Amino acid sequence: MTSSGQGWTLIARFPNDDAKNWMDDTGSWWYDKNVAFGSTTLPSSNTDMISPAFWLVSGNEFKITRSDDPQHTALLKTTGDCLGGQTFRSKITSYGDFRDGTIWASDECQGSCTVQYGGQYQTTEGFAQASCSGEIQSANGIGFWCDWAGGDGSVMMIGGGGTNCARADHGIGVTEVNEASFIDASIGEGDFGNYGNNGAQTNSYSLNLWIR
Repeated sequence: MTSSGQGWTLIARFPNDDAKNWMDDTGSWWYDKNVAFGSTTLPSSNTDMISPAFWLVSGNEFKITRSDDPQHTALLKTTGDCLGGQTFRSKITSYGDFRDGTIWASDECQGSCTVQYGGQYQTTEGFAQASCSGEIQSANGIGFWCDWAGGDGSVMMIGGGGTNCARADHGIGVTEVNEASFIDASIGEGDFGNYGNNGAQTNSYSLNLWIR
């Protein structure tokens, strides 16, 4: 496990340049995987990674950084004790069991946390709605298990969502499926990005997830 030197522990990485793992139809990486995968000690890697810290390390906040930033500057950092002393897996799975195509929401986010933005967030894929407030979330939020208008969704929606904020498929774990789920029937999805159509997300860097 890798620390940024400020108490942050690297727990996961989301790329668009390798195999479909985080958006696998089973949803197993979010719920079940209990063996480390990928480079857990190199934040600069551009490949899928899940660390044992994802399910073992408890914390209060999390942050998101870019793999091409050696300073690990937070693009997004939660505030207000978002995790409440839980592991990240405990947090993300506490909203329900959405394995194997189960629809996770309808015109809503199952939960959200307040965030602060920084670094290169304005030019980072997945952050396009960081200045927009919509029906299901305000600009200064990250939502969990979000969907809008039966048209698309995200496991972690960054910024506003709804009619005026490009629906709900922006952030981490995005899908264009008509009802938000892991099974997309080739409609389009990605580990992160501003919408789920194939080719719509960058593959030149990944997003790293840290907990503290």
